[in-house]
Amino acid sequence: MKKMASFLAQARSTMNIIKASFVISTIYNVIGITVALAGELSPLFAAILMPVSSITVVVFTTVGTMLTARKHRLSV
Repeated sequence: MKKMASFLAQARSTMNIIKASFVISTIYNVIGITVALAGELSPLFAAILMPVSSITVVVFTTVGTMLTARKHRLSV
């Protein structure tokens, strides 16, 4: 039963991490679209940046989840 409180706290923390990931992704895409529409972004550079955006969000989510798991004394 003691672990249940830790798991619920982890679930809340994870939801906050997911929301932050959406915010990061949205900001990244708004900036990218703005620069692309201004004609300042070459297609090759855009093709390179899109996977970087995805990797950034995955790394942020993974690291954030692992850190909050440690905070709640859960094994990863």
